[in-house]
Amino acid sequence: MPRYQKLINECDSKSATNAGQQEQQHRYQQQPNGTPNVGYHLYLYRQQLSQKNVEYMRLSKAKYFITDTLLAKTVKNLKGCSVDELKTVNHQIVFRHKLRRQIQRLRKLRSLGIKNANPKMETVATYSSLDNDMDVDRSNLNVTIK
Repeated sequence: MPRYQKLINECDSKSATNAGQQEQQHRYQQQPNGTPNVGYHLYLYRQQLSQKNVEYMRLSKAKYFITDTLLAKTVKNLKGCSVDELKTVNHQIVFRHKLRRQIQRLRKLRSLGIKNANPKMETVATYSSLDNDMDVDRSNLNVTIK
């Protein structure tokens, strides 16, 4: 198991009482309470990245869950943090908000009929918004930018 997964699952492995039971369980198995742990989400995230056709909604949700869980663990130990660690926490919070907006945007695009939209694609401007920024002569299709 890679080192980062060991660090992430450190809290989960402390709760296990018997080392024999821990070896029998699959390392990416869900926790007993029914919610998947961070290691499992990292595994799913890596599997999604290795596929040819990526489902952007599932990928964004996995990123959001991983970021949110790690942020919650970091906030619990906030008293002993240095200034650099606080800046890192701030960047993680900003990233989490961007992911939330991205998921909302993907849901909106899905409701409009675009099934697997790339979250990095730019939205298409309407003619009315283009008319405000440009002089459009639609008869000859000549466009001049102001």
